[in-house]
Amino acid sequence: MNIKNNIEDFLTDDEFVRWVKNADPELELFWTKWLRLYPEKRDLLMEARQLILSMNFSPYKPKEEVKERSLDFILSETKASVPIQRMRNTRKSFIGWKVAGALVVVIMAGFLADRYGTSSEEITPPVEVSTIVKSNPMGQRSEIRLPDGTHVWLNVGSKITYPSKFIYEERVVTIEGEAFFNVKRDTLRPFKVQSNGLVTTALGTSFNVRSYGESTDEIKISLVSGKVSVENQSLKSLNVLVPGEQLIFSANRQKSIIKSFDLKEVVSWKDNILIFKNASMEEVMHQLEKWYGVKISLENRPIEKWDITGEFKKQSLQRVLDRLSFTKEFQYTLEGKKVTIKF
Repeated sequence: MNIKNNIEDFLTDDEFVRWVKNADPELELFWTKWLRLYPEKRDLLMEARQLILSMNFSPYKPKEEVKERSLDFILSETKASVPIQRMRNTRKSFIGWKVAGALVVVIMAGFLADRYGTSSEEITPPVEVSTIVKSNPMGQRSEIRLPDGTHVWLNVGSKITYPSKFIYEERVVTIEGEAFFNVKRDTLRPFKVQSNGLVTTALGTSFNVRSYGESTDEIKISLVSGKVSVENQSLKSLNVLVPGEQLIFSANRQKSIIKSFDLKEVVSWKDNILIFKNASMEEVMHQLEKWYGVKISLENRPIEKWDITGEFKKQSLQRVLDRLSFTKEFQYTLEGKKVTIKF
């Protein structure tokens, strides 16, 4: 494995350029191993990588016209310098250095013109990065494909903010509400999710982030596969999760706990499955309002406390209310986005 001492060494390496622009598993393994051997070169590598990504870059291969122009120049200068051979040595030395210097300028000019291009077809201006914001109102869920290939499921009443292109050393997104991430693996660019003071970092993994903020003081990070670290920026703490673990942070108590979680209960929402587990009436009504984007009002209240457990897969609001009204003995009316329940 060759040691790279400057950016030029990276930019003139065909395999490095190919790895940046269109990596395959073999190249990914090679450069990951190279970084482990030469960790002190990481900053240099990332700078070269970013330069390639921001330009229409290809390894330097001199064009024939560049070679021909350089050769013609050498021949013409050689002919012009023949009569001068009879001059004094100092004069010959000066002419020799002048020719050599001019030759270097021509060759370097050809080198740069050939590498970076001189036409609009050969050079691409620096990448312009804009901020993209996707949000869902209550009652709506969506799927999003990020620029790096990461797959995101965005829940109701949620918002995600991300750049139009990931050009820096870290892929950073911000989430408000709830989202499930299936992260595209990139060992050189960690994927980070910011959510109300917590930063979840992953390389290639899948996890769920729940951070609604206004309705609850709890933030929940649930890891399905791979491994993530969760940094609490206010407490300056760092926790590492393994699959099946969930970190729950209470903003009010400023305290985190880690426990196991029910996978189906946590991530079924992305498959449009509504689940209740020992839910009270208030919890059921609140969840229905979010899930279907409606407003529910009550006339009277039930005598008995609710303890609802069940699931509804891709069911309409009317179907869910029919089932609940039968078991809990209430009547309802549904008019547009307004639901009235009478006990």
